[in-house]
Amino acid sequence: MEFLHGTIERVPLPDRSVDVIISNCVINLSDDKAAVLAEAFRALRPAGRFGVSDVVVDGAADPEQRRATEQRIGCVAGALPVAAYRDLLAAAGFTGARITLTADHGDGVHSAIVQAVKPAAGQDLEMRPMRPSDADQVLAVYQAGLDTGQASFETIAPSWDGFTAARLPHLRYVDADTGTGQVAASQVSARPVYAGVVEHNLYVHPGRQAHGIGRALLSAFIAASENAGVWTIQSGVFPENAASLALHQALGFRVVGTRERLGRHHGVWRDVLMIERRSGVTGA
Repeated sequence: MEFLHGTIERVPLPDRSVDVIISNCVINLSDDKAAVLAEAFRALRPAGRFGVSDVVVDGAADPEQRRATEQRIGCVAGALPVAAYRDLLAAAGFTGARITLTADHGDGVHSAIVQAVKPAAGQDLEMRPMRPSDADQVLAVYQAGLDTGQASFETIAPSWDGFTAARLPHLRYVDADTGTGQVAASQVSARPVYAGVVEHNLYVHPGRQAHGIGRALLSAFIAASENAGVWTIQSGVFPENAASLALHQALGFRVVGTRERLGRHHGVWRDVLMIERRSGVTGA
């Protein structure tokens, strides 16, 4: 056993060095819970598990109510609502979040077991949420994919502002090790009935294909989307893009139809295969 001196906002451990993180009611004491969870994600190996005992609240309890409850149970002042805890876990990159309420302390305060998983990936690969600092590499990979002529009808990558405005902030992942792969999603409609339906795009730099990056990215994205309540992921693939089609089919996508001669691309009419993946977890 080894004891290390540090803080939960800056854990004195190397990247991807531990399999499991456990804690007993300390995260709610931090003023920067996002940093705590980001550090936990960083220190865990892919497929590593996060499990802590913590205190949560049903909603935003008023200060007087919290002070009264503090007389019966400690650690209430910084306790998060359950939904906010889930959002922070997702923002850090965790999937499979489960928050199980245990003891009820009254006034909407509960003890809880919080569990989550860092997405699994191939050897020496880590998938994490996309950050603004990734902008240059994201757009470069996007453009490299467009330049192949097999990724999209688009020919010029958008600006970073245009890219982010069109995509959901909580469903964007990058390959953290090489910076040569990315996946992101857009909402297909603002109508409530389509709340769990997204359209995704996956790009891996042509020079880094067939290295498992696309599969790791798509696997992480699927797990994150199901954790976010998505029941259908859809997209379009050129029939000539056999590698992309095979990857998607291997991870549960199916071809639901062909849109013939949908548009002209570099002077040639192109068909588009419509693919989708229906979750067996969400909306089942």
